[in-house]
Amino acid sequence: MSHYDLHQYIGALASQLGDMTIPVKANERIAVTSFLLANALESKAASGPGQGLSQQIQESLITYFTQMGYQTTEYRLENAIVLHPSADTILSRDVNKLKTRQNIDYVITGTLTEQQHAYIVNARVTSLVDGLNMSAATIEIPKNVMWTNEKVQMREGTLYRTEY
Repeated sequence: MSHYDLHQYIGALASQLGDMTIPVKANERIAVTSFLLANALESKAASGPGQGLSQQIQESLITYFTQMGYQTTEYRLENAIVLHPSADTILSRDVNKLKTRQNIDYVITGTLTEQQHAYIVNARVTSLVDGLNMSAATIEIPKNVMWTNEKVQMREGTLYRTEY
């Protein structure tokens, strides 16, 4: 099993990304997007043993960059809190429900490349003004970081065995 949890791997990635060639000014804002498979940039997130990895990288980077003192922008905000029978939310991926004005100077984005034993995560902080990369980072995340140490698991309707 992996020696670290996923959030610790993303902490190392955030540390690399925080070392920028030109420092971000105090009033400049950073947004973080989902990390998609490098060979399917339009919409494909990791699946199978990597289910949830794409979104968790995004969420952890939002956490780390906020804790590091950067102004991170939550661009998935709706105009109001939405009440559901079992939950309350203000986040959405429906473009029609989001605020029309987004004040973003930089974006943290990246890709996942699936290997036999791990995902290679390539990330960068990119200026939305001119497209220049302010920093870049790479980390290898073992596939089993999202798994428990059980020998047999059912995930997405498929039986997975790690030993025998």
